[in-house]
Amino acid sequence: MTRWAVLILCGIIIASSVFARSTPVTGKVGPTRQITGDSANDQNLVMDVSNIWTAISNFGRYGDPDANLPSASWPGGSGNDYVWEGRFWVGALVQGKKRVSHADYGDYEFHSAGIGEDPAFLGPDKSIQDSYVIYDDFYPTATHEPLGIKVLQRGLSWSMPEYYEFIGIEYEIVNTGDVGFLPNFYAAWVFDNDVAGLDATEPHIDDNVDYDGWDGDDSDTDLMDIVDPMDLDDDGIDGYDEWGIPYGWSNPDNPNYDPGQIEPDGIYDEYQIYLDDNGPVILGQTGALEGQPIVDAATLEELHGWLISRNMSMIYDGDNNAVQGNDTGERGLPIPCDGWTGGRLIYTPHEPYNTAPEDTLPRPYVHQWWNWNSDPGNDDEKYEYMSATHSAGMGFQFIPNPREIGAPTFDYRWLTSSGPFSFAPYDTLRFVYAFCMGQGLKGVRYSADQAMVAYYAGSTNSSPAEPSNSVEDDHWVLPVPPPIPNLNYTGIESGVRLAWDNHAEFEPDPLLGVSDFEGYKVYRAPYAPTGWSLIYACDNLTDSLVYVITTEGDTLNLGAKIDLDPVGHSFVDTGGVTPWGTDFERPVNNVPYYYAVVSYDTYKPATPTSAEFLSQESARANYLKDPSSGAPMPVYPQIFAGTEEGQDPQGGSAGGSTAYTDLSQVKVVPNPYRGTNLFEARYESIIRFINLPPSCKITLLTLSGDIVQTLDHIDGTDSEAWDLLSKNTQSVVSGLYLYVIETNSEKIMGKFVIAR
Repeated sequence: MTRWAVLILCGIIIASSVFARSTPVTGKVGPTRQITGDSANDQNLVMDVSNIWTAISNFGRYGDPDANLPSASWPGGSGNDYVWEGRFWVGALVQGKKRVSHADYGDYEFHSAGIGEDPAFLGPDKSIQDSYVIYDDFYPTATHEPLGIKVLQRGLSWSMPEYYEFIGIEYEIVNTGDVGFLPNFYAAWVFDNDVAGLDATEPHIDDNVDYDGWDGDDSDTDLMDIVDPMDLDDDGIDGYDEWGIPYGWSNPDNPNYDPGQIEPDGIYDEYQIYLDDNGPVILGQTGALEGQPIVDAATLEELHGWLISRNMSMIYDGDNNAVQGNDTGERGLPIPCDGWTGGRLIYTPHEPYNTAPEDTLPRPYVHQWWNWNSDPGNDDEKYEYMSATHSAGMGFQFIPNPREIGAPTFDYRWLTSSGPFSFAPYDTLRFVYAFCMGQGLKGVRYSADQAMVAYYAGSTNSSPAEPSNSVEDDHWVLPVPPPIPNLNYTGIESGVRLAWDNHAEFEPDPLLGVSDFEGYKVYRAPYAPTGWSLIYACDNLTDSLVYVITTEGDTLNLGAKIDLDPVGHSFVDTGGVTPWGTDFERPVNNVPYYYAVVSYDTYKPATPTSAEFLSQESARANYLKDPSSGAPMPVYPQIFAGTEEGQDPQGGSAGGSTAYTDLSQVKVVPNPYRGTNLFEARYESIIRFINLPPSCKITLLTLSGDIVQTLDHIDGTDSEAWDLLSKNTQSVVSGLYLYVIETNSEKIMGKFVIAR
């Protein structure tokens, strides 16, 4: 018998049962992943400056079905993922044969164009955070015949609230000529969204799918007028409930249905009101305002611009019939699953189809959906969905909401395609797509509308009514904040010390040509990088009184303006009172915290020659991150044992606490550990031993006495983290474990539970 086995048997009595949470049956495992072709340079980039955190790949995939990286996590940092897997497909008829190149779980046919050609870039460029990748379908396999397609893909994201709930994606699709002429060519976007990860009762099984926009004769929902999103009658009512669902929406997924609270505005709800002073007067589409100029009651001015079909496929959390009561949006959870996901076709080179008098602007060719029982297994079936010829489409080009045709909530995917094109060798097709999110139908519609506004911002020769691709005109010309400061911070006893650089103070604004920097703000969040609180601000305005406004637009000192501290580049958070007079708690030892320091620019009032520009602040994205995975890394306030009165060895008071020497105070947090514990980012796995002495050895064991891992605690703090990897670098399984803490003079044993 080993020494550890004897110690375990003699030292403690343990219960025979093991406390472990059963892994939810998701039904989303899919086939064994088989990446075909040359996958050596395939990788994921994580976009995380907007309110949607997500992986985006260089092989035609969006999100991460393996759940290692954020996958449309919304709000950003919450760990509540909304996408299982998004996919890009292209298809054509080659000598009469249906041929499709696709990203699809277990069968990826696009791959990185390789070192020297695929930049796999992530950083500021056209937007605050771009991703730019190049991939192709060149590698044949037993099941894949290439089309000779190369894709240049750029993702775009912003941190400003008006534009931070969509990610724009530009595509340049090149026919390299390897296969020759590609007739009846389609591009398609397929999303399998599970709304959402924090839904404990099978998040995928109670979803619903819909389409927002002109759909011909396939349904009448595009003729509804039950909301007034711009409050054109100036009565303060828009027809949506507090969850962003129209009161007048009679779908069973609306628990607040109330036809008495509809708010029509004379415009079909599935159309965007795109305002442009250079456009024609907007005329009403329905009711008493049909054919009449639309007037804003607040200004008494006629609106100019266009009414644009929204062209958006959507998936949302519906009512799970297996759960008592209506659980749409999981509204009772601490973090609800009330976000709606949407995919909008912003630009396509296909001319309007003109199948009806009102069908005069570019739109998708089809909106299709299916459930997991109808996943297309070969090129023929994929192409049939792209061209609306699959039997599961029931003859619809735009399949209605499942509720409208008698189907229940289930695990759905959407497909939006554009085509058909006659794609000649060496030609390029350009598309723009936007993945959008928001609270309820109201939120996702707003995000989709803002994506269209952002795309044509700065355009001088084009508009949604006269579209242009990404190189034919200026696009995405938005007022942006100063750059994100480079930030570092370390824990001290009951506090955190922060320092940042000054490069944001000298960067010229791209619209002005000169720097318009004004100051810095310090944000803090416990447990996860979301739900930020503003705790400090400073500016370069001498003896000037200002209002302090958060990223979300909340003014913190409504009572009176204040004079902020001069610009500095460091801050020590030990709790206290903010410059605007509110208390904020002192950080708690061994609790994980995240910090972000943003730079912000000046407010610019309207002038006779320019519009008003509100102050903008940089993204809260400079919290510490793991250099290999990009996962958020918390900082832990902690005692620096072995220094005088527990002080930070780098200097500064630590509050007078002394180091722990009594091993009976050692604890494991969290205990039990659960994979979805909000104690940490969901794609991290750690537990911490706290209240440790300055130096000790930690041995982790199974109940049978086998050593799982050994940790040498020598950094002088009172805590040590374990990444849940064994000494063989394998993830440990659920179960009851033991730990032994040893110093030169003392030894203690304890237990903890891992419940994945």
